[in-house]
Amino acid sequence: MLEYIPSISFGKDSTAMLLMMIEHNESIHSVLWFDTEREFPEIRTHAAKVVSDTGVKLQVVRHWAGFDFLEDRYGRPHPSGGWCTAAKRDCCNKYIRLMRKDNPDIVECIGYSADEQKRADKMSKKWPVRFPLIEWGITEKMALEYCYDHGYFFGGIYDWMPSKRVSCYNCPKQGPKDWAAILKHHPELFPYNHTLERTPKSSASQLNRYTPYERR
Repeated sequence: MLEYIPSISFGKDSTAMLLMMIEHNESIHSVLWFDTEREFPEIRTHAAKVVSDTGVKLQVVRHWAGFDFLEDRYGRPHPSGGWCTAAKRDCCNKYIRLMRKDNPDIVECIGYSADEQKRADKMSKKWPVRFPLIEWGITEKMALEYCYDHGYFFGGIYDWMPSKRVSCYNCPKQGPKDWAAILKHHPELFPYNHTLERTPKSSASQLNRYTPYERR
């Protein structure tokens, strides 16, 4: 039986994807969320509201050792992609593979917007992947407006975060304006965030690939 697993970050695009899939009566097996344990408080609150409002089955996956351990061992990930990207990809892929053993007809759904067609074209996995927002012509701007129209305001984080990058407060892709905004709105996070002098020590290929799963 055809079922979908939306892989989401609870940012504007993936939230809009999930809400629209529910609106379209799509058959959702579970909702997959990789918890870096470094999410903005606003996103954690938003995620809890979405799950409570929709009643979806949320599957949380984490790296077995956690990002603090990984950063202590390997240093800051490179902005172009490093151990953090690899850890998220591998943990999520393991869950999808496991679920597809139970139901080979499961399709993963990723919340790339219509602005990200080129990014979607580069995606390569060993199972079917669907991009609902691209199918429906939903841009990033439209996704945010859709969420707002449905009562999801993300604690106002999209009003003050310059890059609109809200998945991980310690993301190495944050720019100077982002760090300034974090300092202003979340000074309690900034001492931890501001470790920019650290550099990667090793490649993500050295990471242990075992990943436990936690159900909520």
